[in-house]
Amino acid sequence: MSIPDNKLRMKTQSRKRRGNSRYYLYFVLILIALTGAGTGLYYLLSNLSLLNLRTIEYSGNNCVPDTLIEEVVRPYLGQNLLSLQRGQLVEDLRQYARIKNVKLRRRLLSTLRVRIEERSGCLYARSLEGDLYPIDASGIILEKYSNVYTENLPVVGVLLSNASFRPGKKIASSSLQRVLATHKKITQDAPDFLPNISEYYTIDKTVYIIDARNGMRLIPSSDNLAKQFSRYQFVQDNGNVSRKSILDLRFAEQVVVKAGN
Repeated sequence: MSIPDNKLRMKTQSRKRRGNSRYYLYFVLILIALTGAGTGLYYLLSNLSLLNLRTIEYSGNNCVPDTLIEEVVRPYLGQNLLSLQRGQLVEDLRQYARIKNVKLRRRLLSTLRVRIEERSGCLYARSLEGDLYPIDASGIILEKYSNVYTENLPVVGVLLSNASFRPGKKIASSSLQRVLATHKKITQDAPDFLPNISEYYTIDKTVYIIDARNGMRLIPSSDNLAKQFSRYQFVQDNGNVSRKSILDLRFAEQVVVKAGN
């Protein structure tokens, strides 16, 4: 008696499906075993005193004092490297406006490396009382950690009292934003002239510069800054120009001398 071919094929397919199911089951069991082993190993290591944090190395801070960083990171000493609250440590450091970004790197067995990226001062904002406060390129007020001004920056007057200068606050001033835009353009197009700038100020939405070398007042151009500053230098060196004059550099290929007061 012969068995029909279609029944043979059904029996063969049934055996194959049962074989494949076994492999899936083994795979799932292996995954569960590996997950359990990994969890157990992590739990063991995260409670191992050998991996407790004992040394914190930090770098990248130029304006932020070492003592301030040490004060922030000290509570984290003794925590296990694997279970360390890294996100909280980063937030604790970034509460200071000077600190723009923080990168952490664990180094076995018991060391944490802290790399700090600071916000650089762009200008000094002068308050109504005459005190100077560093601000960054976007107008954010930065901490001043010493009475000694360590950054060589131009000054810009701001109509705010000392009480309004809170670190981390952005100064909302359209005239300041015009000055910052001008300073950025000079930084990009004529960086060699930056050390010559003593102060910025605005009159009727026009930005003025005071030359630190001679006190002369300039109106910078919006184009060809490097060439226009070079022409100004030539006029200043070779022309009999009164220091009370205002030199307007906004005109193409020329320096216009205006009477000042």
